[in-house]
Amino acid sequence: MAKQAQLLATNDFCHRPHDIAVEALAALKPRVSLTTIEWSTTRRVVRKPDGTKTDWSPTRSKALLPIMVAHDNPAVREIIVPKPSRIGGTMIAENFAAKCLDNGPSWDVMWYLAGPNEVTSYADRVLRPLMEDHFPGRLPKAGTDGNTKTLKRVGSQTFELMVMSKTTTTNRQAGYIVFDEPDSYGKAWRSNFLEQGRQRQSDLGTDRKIYACAHPDVGWSGGIAAAWILSTQGIYVFRCPKCGTHGSPYPTKHWPDVPRFRLSYEKAEEGTPVDQRLALAGRTAAIACPHGCELGELERGQMIDDGAYMHKGQVLDVEAGIIGEVEENETWGFWVHVLMSGQVPLSSLARQLEGALEHKERTGKNDKLKQVLVRTFGEAFESEADLTGIDAAALRRRTAALARPSSAEDEGVVDFPMGFVPRQVRFITASVDPGHRKADVLLRGWDLERRSWLIDRFTIRQRKHADGMMRDIDLLNVQDDWHVLDAVIDRLVPIQNRPGEALPVAVMMIDSGDGNITHKAYEYCRRMAGRKWGAWPRVRPLKGMAGKRPHLGIKPTWLSVDDDGKKIDPPVPLHIAGVDGLKDDLFGNDDGAGFLLIDDGSPGQIYFASDFPQAGYDELFREPKIEGTYVRNGAQETIDLLAYTECGRLLLKPDREDIDWAGGKLPPWAKPVSLKPKGGDHADAGRDDAPAKPVPAAPKRTAWDAMNRNGPR
Repeated sequence: MAKQAQLLATNDFCHRPHDIAVEALAALKPRVSLTTIEWSTTRRVVRKPDGTKTDWSPTRSKALLPIMVAHDNPAVREIIVPKPSRIGGTMIAENFAAKCLDNGPSWDVMWYLAGPNEVTSYADRVLRPLMEDHFPGRLPKAGTDGNTKTLKRVGSQTFELMVMSKTTTTNRQAGYIVFDEPDSYGKAWRSNFLEQGRQRQSDLGTDRKIYACAHPDVGWSGGIAAAWILSTQGIYVFRCPKCGTHGSPYPTKHWPDVPRFRLSYEKAEEGTPVDQRLALAGRTAAIACPHGCELGELERGQMIDDGAYMHKGQVLDVEAGIIGEVEENETWGFWVHVLMSGQVPLSSLARQLEGALEHKERTGKNDKLKQVLVRTFGEAFESEADLTGIDAAALRRRTAALARPSSAEDEGVVDFPMGFVPRQVRFITASVDPGHRKADVLLRGWDLERRSWLIDRFTIRQRKHADGMMRDIDLLNVQDDWHVLDAVIDRLVPIQNRPGEALPVAVMMIDSGDGNITHKAYEYCRRMAGRKWGAWPRVRPLKGMAGKRPHLGIKPTWLSVDDDGKKIDPPVPLHIAGVDGLKDDLFGNDDGAGFLLIDDGSPGQIYFASDFPQAGYDELFREPKIEGTYVRNGAQETIDLLAYTECGRLLLKPDREDIDWAGGKLPPWAKPVSLKPKGGDHADAGRDDAPAKPVPAAPKRTAWDAMNRNGPR
C-alpha cells in the first residue's frame, strides 16, 4: 500500500487536468467536413504487403479521382465500376468507408464478398490494418461484439464484412454498401446484387450510397457489365497529344461511334519462337491513337492526367472533345481500362497479350486470352469476336465506306438499297423465322464464290383480310395467317441498273423449330407444294440443332403423316441444320476467320444494303459463343436467318457440273425474268429441274407493305 501511495503521489497513475480538458474540448468541437479526396490525401495510411506504411496519393491513378468525387455528390446514389485487377478500384471504397467512420457521413458500412475464404482474407489483409492504422483506441475490446474479425464498431457505426448470401441480405441495412467483385458471386446473386442493395437501403430514402467494382468476368449478360449498362455508361476519353484527336481506350459496344485508342506492337513472323515473339512485342509496345499516332509511356501519362469521363447525354467531337451535360441518373458508371492506369507498363501488357494469343494458336483454347482481356485489360469478353473489333457499328461503317467510290470508275463500289439486287448476284435464297405474332424475313443474294448481299430484312406483323381490314397475325392459332409468306416466295426482286428485269426467290427456308408452331409450319409447306421448280419444292421447313453436325443433313426426312396419323399429301421434306457450324462460318472458329470478318472482297464476304436496319446489325452480336456454346443475349433473329439462307444455298447446289453458268444455260431459279407483261417465262435447266410454272406478276405495293417493312423490332 505504501508503494502504491508513493506512485500516486508522483502522478504516475494520473492525467494532468490540463490534458484531460484539451482532449474533452477536441471531442466537443464540430469536425471539419472533408471531401473523400481530401480525407484520403491527408489521413489515409496505406500498409504495404511488407508491413511498411505510406500515405495515399492522388497521383496513383488520376482516372480514379472522378469516382471519388461521385461519392461526395448527393445526386449520385449508386456507382458502378467495371475495371481490371490491381488498379486501386477497391481502395476507393476503403477510403470512403473509413471516412464515414472518421469524418462522416455517419453511415454503417456493409461489405459483401463472394465467399468465406474471401471474407477471411480481406479481414486479415485489409480490415484489421485499416482499423489499427486509423482508429487506435476507438474500438471495443478485441473479441467482443463490436470488435470481431469481420465486424468493427467505431462509436455508433459499424463496418462489417459478409458473404453474399440469403442470410446476409435480410433484416440488415447500411448507408454505404460495397459489392466487391460481384461477378464472382453465385449465380443467384451476380446479376441482381444492385437490386439487393436497393432493398437493403429502401428505408433510408436518398441518404445512401452503393459502390460496386469488379473485372467483368461474366461479360455483358450479367454481373458488373450488365449493371453498368443501367448507369450513365461513363467511358474515359483521351486526347492524342500529337494530332489532337479524341477517343477512348475502351468505348465498349455501347459507344459505337467513339474512336478507339488501342495497344499496338509489332507482330513477329509466323514460326518465330515464343520467347522472341514476346520480346518483340514488349520492345515495340505503344498506344495507337485513332489516326495511327504511336504514343509511349510519357504521352500515356499525359493523356491520363488530361482525360475525363463521358456519360450518357454527352457526345464526343473528335476535335473539341466532350460536349453536353450528363443526363439525369442516380446510377453513375465509370468503366476503367488498363490503358488508363499507368501502373502496368505497355511493354508488360504487350507481352501478356501476345503470350495469350500464342497459347490460343497452339492449343485452340481461349481461356488464357479471356483472363488477360478481362482481368488485365478490364474488357468484357464473351467470344472471340470481341478480339476482332467487329461489331454492329463497324459493319455499318464498312457498308458506308464501300458505297463511296474512290474514283469515277471504281469497280469496288457496293451501294444498293434494300429491295434491289446488285449486279453481282446470281440467285436469291430467303429464310423465315416465324413467331407467335410475327415473321422475320431475310432475302440474301449470292454469287458463285459464296459472296453474298443482304437484299432485304423485314418483319411481317399484319395481314389484310377479305373485309379490307389489317389485323395482327397469329401464326400459333390461325393457319391462314401463314399465307402472308406467299408474297416472299412469289417475290420478284428488281435488278439494280437493269430496268424491267428481276430475279425470283429460288427457295424459302422456314424455321419450324419452335414447338408451338411446328405443325402449322408443316401445313403451310404442304399447302405451298405447288410452288416448285419442276418437281423440286421451293418452300421447305427446317429445324436447327446445336452440336457438332453437318451444316445440312444429306437427305431430308419426308413427313407423310401428322400427329394424328393422318396422311399428309403431298409429303413435306424436313431438313436438319447444324446451326453451330453455320454460325461458326459467320463469326469464325479455330479453322479460320468468319465471313462477317472478311472485308477485302475475298470469297465469302457479306455485303449489306445501304439502308439495312440498325436492329439487324445489332442482332448479329447478341449470341456470343461462350466456352464453346452459343448463348442468346437478346433478340438475334438475323443470325438465324443468315444461317438458314445458307441452307437454301446448299440445297440448290450451285456448284454442280451440269449448270453452265458461263454459257448462259441457267437454272430457272437463277434466270432473270422480265417485269413486263409478256416476258419472264423460265427455260428448262438442270439435272433435276423442269420448266417452272409462270412466275406471278410482282404484287402491287400497298400501305400494308410499308407497315411491315420497318425492319426487325
